[in-house]
Amino acid sequence: MSVFDVWSTFVSHVVGGTAGCVLASRLSEDGSSTVLLIERGGVDDAWDSRVPLLSSNHFRKGCGSVRWPSEPLAEANNSSLTILEAEVLGGKSRINGMVYTRGSPADYNRWEELGNVGWAYDDVEPYFIKSETSLMHAKAPYRGHTGRSRDAAVKLGLPIIDDVNSPTAPPVGVSTMDIVLDRQMHRESTYRTFLPLSLALARKSSLKICTHATVTRVNISDCAGDGLVAKGVYFESMKEAAPRETFYASARKEVVLCCGALVSPQILMLSGIGPKVHLEEHDISVVKDLPGVGSRLQDHLGVPVMYQVPPADSVHGLELNPLRAIIEFLKYVLFGAGLFTASFLQLTVFAKSSFLNSNTEAVAHTAPQLNPNVPDNRPDIEVMPVASNCSDEVIPNTAIFSFLTSLLRPQSVGSVRLSSNDPYSHPRVQLGYLTNPADYEPMRKALKLALRLADHMRAAGYPLKNLKVPASENEADLDNHVRWNLRTCYHFCGTCAMGPHQDSVRPGVVDAELRVHGVGGLRVCDASVFPEIIATHTMAPVVMVAEKCAELLKAVGSVA
Repeated sequence: MSVFDVWSTFVSHVVGGTAGCVLASRLSEDGSSTVLLIERGGVDDAWDSRVPLLSSNHFRKGCGSVRWPSEPLAEANNSSLTILEAEVLGGKSRINGMVYTRGSPADYNRWEELGNVGWAYDDVEPYFIKSETSLMHAKAPYRGHTGRSRDAAVKLGLPIIDDVNSPTAPPVGVSTMDIVLDRQMHRESTYRTFLPLSLALARKSSLKICTHATVTRVNISDCAGDGLVAKGVYFESMKEAAPRETFYASARKEVVLCCGALVSPQILMLSGIGPKVHLEEHDISVVKDLPGVGSRLQDHLGVPVMYQVPPADSVHGLELNPLRAIIEFLKYVLFGAGLFTASFLQLTVFAKSSFLNSNTEAVAHTAPQLNPNVPDNRPDIEVMPVASNCSDEVIPNTAIFSFLTSLLRPQSVGSVRLSSNDPYSHPRVQLGYLTNPADYEPMRKALKLALRLADHMRAAGYPLKNLKVPASENEADLDNHVRWNLRTCYHFCGTCAMGPHQDSVRPGVVDAELRVHGVGGLRVCDASVFPEIIATHTMAPVVMVAEKCAELLKAVGSVA
């Protein structure tokens, strides 16, 4: 629908993102509430958006991806990295790697340790279960359970994780990944799963979905007796040329921001909620001084180690051999099989750097170290074998295999700040990578682990030709490789974190029920509320947060 057709008053407003489709679907399912979902992008439901291999290509025309440069990084030789967001219904669940991982129970037990009651693993597990239908298991006969990189990891002493999403699985080891596909081997996303066209049409009396619309700010009133209360949102049509007409939709109950860890804090700050001095720098009237807004940005930084391989073993082989590409595509169309069913990541290695010896071989793990409920046992590094180029550098006419190493528990933090008071300007993203020197040592271990995996693959007879590897394994060369090859893994979180707002070290923005401190009727529901980054991929946890948020809203009558 267009912005010209919306109702003027709704029980709840939900604004954008991966979590937005989940929340809007759950809040509208009983038909007793009126929900408005506002999305900056469109539906963009072209056929290639559902083909796993093609849909993960962020450069695909019409996919909704939006890029801009980060602030220069001192620890990356003052270069800027590419920031990626998705302006499309379903958010980044439409263009990501389709990886579905919950993380260890210890990730969520840590959240509760930080003072967020109700977010321990036992509390959130029902919300994971609610949103998933498992079509496979690591022992399934139709999945591969061997491979050169997997065998190399086993030789290094890493345990095999049979089910990466089992709450009893060891927190470290090598595992086949769970991928979000339907039975026809099409990509699933929160748009397709929670708000397909048929469902949206069936609920049109209680649910309105407004695409190509930008929220410019939340309207917050100072109500006598109730304090600050969110009353609605102002928004504009993206299809109009500037100057655009401003529309307003009022909310009888709640406004929920689900725009992700970069845009949700931007909207809060444009609405006058955030660090006082920063808002005043941009001539924004301060409604609520919350220093935590946009602060403590965390992400899983990535550093690739890359090799040239036979074309048959790389996705780039399809570019080098058009006939093979046609054959593989026909396999997909006719049988739902072949390379076009693949996500970028089929298998991964989770490790804890302190559990690896100087040769980067796994030290014999004790039973207490493999307890997935203990926060100190969480992995801090990941090594992802990927049959493609995992760097930000274009390398044409080359079949590439990568180990994408990643820091899962960074101590460094960055920030999101306004570039101006214009809602159409991208926020300034200071990634903050490696500003805490403690992050270097686990990254060195991650690189050395990738090199050991490559050594074992070569020893087994597989041809790997060095393409982008550290000059040596001394600290200086490893650190130099990190600085020159840094990239983001797009797992941005923590910029509207759960926690007490008075905490000077970890200033919170929302409470344990995702309510913005000091502002009634306003919640945030996306990865920005993570009080600490989790040691895994973030899509499944974001969906879990949305499922829980829906229950919180229903429990207080915000959808009645």
